[in-house]
Amino acid sequence: MPTQFIKKMNKTESGFHLLMSLSMADGSLHKSEASVLINFLNKNFKDNIDLIKEQAFFKAYPLEGLFEHFIEVAEQFYIISSPEDRNKLITFAMKLVMADSKMESDENKYINALYDAWGLE
Repeated sequence: MPTQFIKKMNKTESGFHLLMSLSMADGSLHKSEASVLINFLNKNFKDNIDLIKEQAFFKAYPLEGLFEHFIEVAEQFYIISSPEDRNKLITFAMKLVMADSKMESDENKYINALYDAWGLE
């Protein structure tokens, strides 16, 4: 069940959280990944986002709770998005994960959870 904080997220914010969580799933985050995902969000979703606040959230958030956060945000994104929005995001998420030409087991876990949360096959 999403927290009040998550229920107030718009598509850009929730997309940012999904993609950042996915980027961090392998245990590291590269600045180049963050800028690529921000460019994607700006191009595809027009809602406002406070990047400083959102990046601070991830710096402070414990890694052991990241998967649960990912699931909650995936549910919120589903509620506020169209099928086209979800297809754009999942397609980009796959490109993000496969940018290094391999999918780590934790990345696979997150992608599978996203497919399950959104009823995709």
